[in-house]
Amino acid sequence: MNMAIDEALTRKCIDSENRPAAIRFYTWKETSCSIGYFQKIENVLKTLKDKSVPIVRRPTGGGIVFHGNDITFSVVKRRAKDNRQENITSFYKLIGESLLRGLERVGLTCTIYLPEERSHHSKSERKHLNDGLSQQSFCSATPAKYDIMINGNKVAGYAARKSQGAVLCQGYLDLHERWKEEYKNSREKTIHLLFDNLAGSFKNVFGITLTSSQLTEVEMRLANKIRSRKYACDEWNYRK
Repeated sequence: MNMAIDEALTRKCIDSENRPAAIRFYTWKETSCSIGYFQKIENVLKTLKDKSVPIVRRPTGGGIVFHGNDITFSVVKRRAKDNRQENITSFYKLIGESLLRGLERVGLTCTIYLPEERSHHSKSERKHLNDGLSQQSFCSATPAKYDIMINGNKVAGYAARKSQGAVLCQGYLDLHERWKEEYKNSREKTIHLLFDNLAGSFKNVFGITLTSSQLTEVEMRLANKIRSRKYACDEWNYRK
């Protein structure tokens, strides 16, 4: 259902010029696996050890992400009227800074991943590596620019997709093995604490006003329709 809600919010954003940006934080009811829009299902199935885990294909790119012990988020905003001004890299940078500040608020020491501009790989080697990473690997194993790192391990990543009138960015924050000691016995309390601090950091970094709200009946009806016709179907999730 999560993917359908994100797409419903994106469609509503496209339909209304005056609709404000939306930031959504959520968790998953059961252990699940989301895969990137461009991933080949045969490569995914070869990689997964547990074939019983439900799979859903995201509308955005990236690699394999396991859900259940993570916080997932999405950001939906209208595109600039002059799409040439749309800089997705700057968008990623703002999200990275928002996550960094939010995690620092709860006492976690983390960094933003900034790879060296020059690589020792040749152009052909880099293309081969990138193809392999985007098609087969777990998202957590391959940090990209502006991802969040703790002790050298990637704990947050995200990918965006541009549509005709909006941008949808989906990301995850995986901290299940890295909770602060005082939070370990109260996971639910910790999640709500992170929600509040992440929302505050997004507000400050993006320079926006946030208003907490529930999905409207119209949005839920649209999300249910999208789910039944797309994200609940093997034709979408297991397409080659």
